[in-house]
Amino acid sequence: MRTQSERTRERAAGSAPEPAADGWRRIPEPTGAGAELHARPSRRSDERTDLALRIQRSSIDAVRDPVTGELFYDVSSDDETTNLSRRGLCIRCERPPEIGTRVLVQLRLPDEAPVDVVGLARWSRVAYVPGEHGARAMALVGLELLGGPPRALERYGRALGKLARGAASADAATPESAVASSEGRR
Repeated sequence: MRTQSERTRERAAGSAPEPAADGWRRIPEPTGAGAELHARPSRRSDERTDLALRIQRSSIDAVRDPVTGELFYDVSSDDETTNLSRRGLCIRCERPPEIGTRVLVQLRLPDEAPVDVVGLARWSRVAYVPGEHGARAMALVGLELLGGPPRALERYGRALGKLARGAASADAATPESAVASSEGRR
């Protein structure tokens, strides 16, 4: 049987940890210079800016009602964004679109005319929003931007650029910015 110092030297040399009596191995947490190598990589290539905007959403693809079986188009005017990027946005809504359906979203960005973009629902999850009488269940939906009118997309990109520059200058002035802080970007 090996001593504790021999096992420690083997671990330092890069060999696998010794199994314990119950069959489990303790894997040491990475520390120091190698810790950042084990961090979970981000799949997002664009910065996200936290911004709550009221939006109007309508489905482009017909959806089948699960109870009656009839096709319908979903329309909602009480949804809001939680964050935006050049390639997508996250919305909070009560009735989420089905994954894989296309939706038309009308955004009212600050200092811009309303912008119409087409998005594809990629993911959805339940979130609880604290309220006056407890928490309310809502859906968070990730939309991938598919396109829109060229001028609308230019206005969308211009507004995101202004928001990102405003957030950077606000973060430089005060670390705790109320809108579009760098901590909210992923």
